[in-house]
Amino acid sequence: PEITEDFATRLQAVRAVLIGYATPTSIARVLPQTICGGRTHVLEELEKITAAGGEGVMLRSPSAPYKGGRVSDLLKVKKFIDDEAVVAGHEQGKGRHSGRMGAIMCTMMGSGKQFKIGTGFTDAQREWNNAPPIGSTVTYRYFELTKAGIPRFPSFIRIRPLE
Repeated sequence: PEITEDFATRLQAVRAVLIGYATPTSIARVLPQTICGGRTHVLEELEKITAAGGEGVMLRSPSAPYKGGRVSDLLKVKKFIDDEAVVAGHEQGKGRHSGRMGAIMCTMMGSGKQFKIGTGFTDAQREWNNAPPIGSTVTYRYFELTKAGIPRFPSFIRIRPLE
């Protein structure tokens, strides 16, 4: 954080500090950096990284100065999985969502395991008269399953239309 220059300058400074210390098994080491060759290149790299157990790819503007917090110069690209579940209940909202729906309790198809979805809803969908009805099927997106078989970071996409 003390070095506020562009990414290339910061990377060079880190390499200089770690010379003689970093080994392939070190906790602190500089990972290989690749210049992005476009959308296809990003998707190919994402596939390689996720196949090896990685979470995703980080894209950054090489000329951007360091800024703490969320910035538009740094983008995380991850794969998500879409699935469907049945709405089993609603949970009261808190804070900004007080008096409205905060989350839906869902039952996974197949395993019957229950989990909550509390993000992905518009403000209108959080109003009680617009919340996904109990018994309806919803489509949601998640990153992966936990060891317990529960979706990690589930996010609401839509109510599945009746067929």
